[in-house]
Amino acid sequence: MDSMVKLHNRNEYDYTELFRSQPIFIKAKGFIKMDYEDANRFLGQMPEFKRLKDGTQDPRSFKWLEMDKEDRRRVELALRNESEEKSKRIFVCHACGKEFDDKKALSKHAKEHESMMVKDESDKE
Repeated sequence: MDSMVKLHNRNEYDYTELFRSQPIFIKAKGFIKMDYEDANRFLGQMPEFKRLKDGTQDPRSFKWLEMDKEDRRRVELALRNESEEKSKRIFVCHACGKEFDDKKALSKHAKEHESMMVKDESDKE
């Protein structure tokens, strides 16, 4: 299993931090590849941040990192021994039982059942 994920630096400044006695460097708006478990530990590590003369945090020390969503999903599915198909969400119409792959399609379909829907609490009588 490929457990490598991208860690994106969303900041406009380069980011450097020590992790397991090694410096980690990520260019501004760039990314690095890291093992999933290490990436989680690195993201959770609290760095020492630097302050400006006025006492506020120096924006160059912001830890504005994010794990790539697609990489995270791929690795977590593999760790749970699930396939993409098995984890796919199904949206069901409660009026007729028809299944849909996404919420938009269900909402569009639900308009067919408008006569069954309660508009507000005063319509329940």
